[in-house]
Amino acid sequence: MISIKVDGAKLRRLRESRGLSVVALAAAAGLSKWAIYGIEQGRHQPSPTVYARMKQALAAVDADLEVTPEQAETTAEEVA
Repeated sequence: MISIKVDGAKLRRLRESRGLSVVALAAAAGLSKWAIYGIEQGRHQPSPTVYARMKQALAAVDADLEVTPEQAETTAEEVA
């Protein structure tokens, strides 16, 4: 299974650019608003199934939501 790491800030910007509220995205993706909030705030990462549903609801591609390699590197350095 492929592991996807979603950038919560990208998710929020994309959601807002599509004119969707947290509640509207949650409804379109079949999630709770708390699940969306948690992902946007970086507290949770979606499962592959949830990720696919969010992508579909936002008409997004992977690059719209994923953490970039540079971001992942920075995060790894901060943890070390």
